[in-house]
Amino acid sequence: MARLLWSAGSLLITLGIAALVFGWDALLWLPTAAMEMAVEQPETYGLIAGGIVLMVLARVLGRHG
Repeated sequence: MARLLWSAGSLLITLGIAALVFGWDALLWLPTAAMEMAVEQPETYGLIAGGIVLMVLARVLGRHG
């Protein structure tokens, strides 16, 4: 649990420094583009989302197996 909290804290610090250096607009262009693609082409978004779900499921099963 401590390792997870440490990693989350490190991620937040890195994100904050990147936002300070590059600005939020530069950091958020990729999520904005992904949301636009999801609205324009929902079937493609569904395929990508399905792939992500399968990858997460494989990771979870790999840890317990």
